[in-house]
Amino acid sequence: MRANIQNIEDLRSEIRRLKMLRVEQEKDLQLESDRVFAKFHIPVMIFNKVGDFFGSLFGNDKDDAKKQENTDWVTNIFRVGIPVFLNKFLFPRSGFLMKSVVAMVSQTAAKNVNKDSITDIVDKVSNWIKSSKQRTPKEPVLADYGIPPDSETY
Repeated sequence: MRANIQNIEDLRSEIRRLKMLRVEQEKDLQLESDRVFAKFHIPVMIFNKVGDFFGSLFGNDKDDAKKQENTDWVTNIFRVGIPVFLNKFLFPRSGFLMKSVVAMVSQTAAKNVNKDSITDIVDKVSNWIKSSKQRTPKEPVLADYGIPPDSETY
């Protein structure tokens, strides 16, 4: 609903009214978000505890969580791509348990792959290709015409 503003006093009163309305709406939204947070707090806490328990069984410590924060985009691509590739092409008809084991093992292996290791491999391959192209050429074979160079014919 739009107010009919005729002068500066009407404008100021409308601004005050809108500010008060904004404060009331912010309070309502804060109360609603607090309710939602309280509703999901216990299930999230239980999920985190169960995740920490199973993570400690499989060797995920707090140090691994810090390492995961420092991963680069190549590591993240390999952590997702390797399990998908292996489950799609190498183990297409395997069961849930086998696919889960493959996913865990491949994600653990993908932690070791980062952009520095990929760069090192590419550099080694390019150096190997460059070194094969830059081999010294063989000495040219002199043509033999049958006359020895030190003969007494001169």
